Amino acid sequence: MATITTLASGLAGAIGNHYHGPANRLYFVEYGGRLSSYDFVRPLDVVVLANVARVLHGTWEMNLDTGVEGSAGADIWWEQIDAVRRRMVPRGSARIAHLGVMSATQFAAVSPADLQNIAYGSKPIVGDNTAANRLVPGAVFAVRTTAGQYSKVRVMSYGYDLSLRITTYRLKPAYRILGTGYAEPEDVKVSADGDRAYITERGGNLLRVALGGMAPDRATAVVVAGGLTAPHQISLHEDRGLAYVVEYGAAGHLVRIDLATGATTNVAFNLDHAIGLVITADHQYAYVSEQAAGGGRVRRVTLATGAVEPLVDGFTAPFMLSFNDASESGVLVAERDPANRITLIDLSVRPVQTRELVAGVAVRPSSVALLSGTRLVVCSDAVLGSVDLAASVLKGTGPLLLGIGHVPVSKIFSGYADTSGDPAYFFQVKDSPFGGTLPVMFNHERARLAGAKYYRCFVDGLATDAPWGDYKWSSAANEFQYVAIVPDAGRYYPVRALGELWYNAWLGLARSTLDLADGLHTIEFRVYNALKLEIALPGVVRSVQVMIDNKVPTAAISTIFHGNDPVGACGIVDTLPDDWSFDIVATDPQQHLLSWSLTALWGDNRSALVASDSYANHVSPTRQWAGVAGVVPAAPWHAAVAGDPTSTRCAHTFVLSMWDRVIDGYGYLHYNQVHKSITIMLP
Repeated sequence: MATITTLASGLAGAIGNHYHGPANRLYFVEYGGRLSSYDFVRPLDVVVLANVARVLHGTWEMNLDTGVEGSAGADIWWEQIDAVRRRMVPRGSARIAHLGVMSATQFAAVSPADLQNIAYGSKPIVGDNTAANRLVPGAVFAVRTTAGQYSKVRVMSYGYDLSLRITTYRLKPAYRILGTGYAEPEDVKVSADGDRAYITERGGNLLRVALGGMAPDRATAVVVAGGLTAPHQISLHEDRGLAYVVEYGAAGHLVRIDLATGATTNVAFNLDHAIGLVITADHQYAYVSEQAAGGGRVRRVTLATGAVEPLVDGFTAPFMLSFNDASESGVLVAERDPANRITLIDLSVRPVQTRELVAGVAVRPSSVALLSGTRLVVCSDAVLGSVDLAASVLKGTGPLLLGIGHVPVSKIFSGYADTSGDPAYFFQVKDSPFGGTLPVMFNHERARLAGAKYYRCFVDGLATDAPWGDYKWSSAANEFQYVAIVPDAGRYYPVRALGELWYNAWLGLARSTLDLADGLHTIEFRVYNALKLEIALPGVVRSVQVMIDNKVPTAAISTIFHGNDPVGACGIVDTLPDDWSFDIVATDPQQHLLSWSLTALWGDNRSALVASDSYANHVSPTRQWAGVAGVVPAAPWHAAVAGDPTSTRCAHTFVLSMWDRVIDGYGYLHYNQVHKSITIMLP
């Protein structure tokens, strides 16, 4: 069952909302006349303790809001179990998190926003006077104090007593009333830059109000458009200079509004008590919820024509809508009492299907905002609630480094790929080294569910900054579009978000090996939280050794022998016997040859194999086979083919072709071919 947490209560009828990602803030309106917000990263009010020096004596407790030792309001306890075992223990309702060893500069850079994004717990931090000590000089830990404030603490010196540097922040309340005086507001949408809010009032107005400067009260708002019939949910498209609203009436409209002039255009007609509205990113369709006389329903509108088509019905007092994620593959519907639930309409199947996503939300839910793929916020009548789906729905399993191309990490042995043990697998290779550009597969799901926001890839211990790219599905364009992926200055790549559809779903890096010396190299992934602090994943496979080989095999037909006599290129042989041999070079510098073949070509598309060999005949524990350098075949080859007089009276071209075993994870890379021609005119 989903976990539902109350964020704020006693609200005056929370209705429509807008989650503004850059500010990590939810804007919402309260029917009682308020424009309000909830900050998921609370803004700073005041610095209570500013990098103060304190000594925490052995066995003593400390209040991090005051920096005073003692049990009153204590947040941490420097416990001394015996002469060796020591622990930093959170006290009361305080919670603690170890952040690793940092320089003074790094410690100073940890912000109040960073501290709010840390996963805190009640498990003590080991401070034993052994190699296991995690409270060495320079170690930093964070505490969410009993009073609800945030502290960062750096260990300056370690011993029975600890010398500490402490900074504690008091934050503003998460829930704030920003503006008042609105007349029965229904919905709010905020501009991309966060400077403006658009609000519908049930009396018929679409308003615009500035969010910066003085309080965004109704008195400071500008009427963009009036004369509407109970406008409800807004779909804002400032980049197009437009907004859309739906009217709550027995014969309401989907209305397009010019934001510059306020001019209105009815796009769709005869909507039956419409409330919810979302519009696809490609601007082709609108989805509308209606509390129709025959029951709650959601219908689809084609914006170009205004045509309205049924989608799905059977809802209980459906209210406002939101897309499930950037893929727009589903629509979330808030259903009011007595259902009091959030339902998902799955648009990826035909006919569309619905399923209950969250049951038992606070009474009279009006709207839902998606904060991440697993976290929702629901605006109900008197309550703002957070819904966490992660614990009950998603599981992160498997290695962090999944493999290279089609080769799973568990099929790479001592640097070589070998899938031959599973003969039904479509990609068959045996003892193959790697080269070229490697598609390294990364477990985005496991990283994401471990709390990671970023990852880095290391080659022999050095973080790579290789740019690469992949195709990402765009519902707006109805196609896969190329996305360039470039790490930031710290060589951190973003973990892919839940709900995004990528053509190469597990790709984490495309890394050229041309700058690496031939031989064994180690590729490793590490994951990091929002603070870019590493997340430990004990026992999880995150690295692999690969044998790199970027050398192309060598091919040469040194001499063609007629009997024992050499024949030069373009030579003509018109005497018997019909005996031929060839001095060739078909070798690989790193002894990773896969196969070679020498073939004769003549006449009208005629050919014959002269000699060949492959690694399958030379498999050994060393995984090495250089090939051949010498005379082949062992017995003379004869040009004559029964029934084909041209086989001994025609120009002949001898082609030596070869592959080595080097792969890039998707196929063999290195091929070489040479040829030499003579004319055979035997009597």
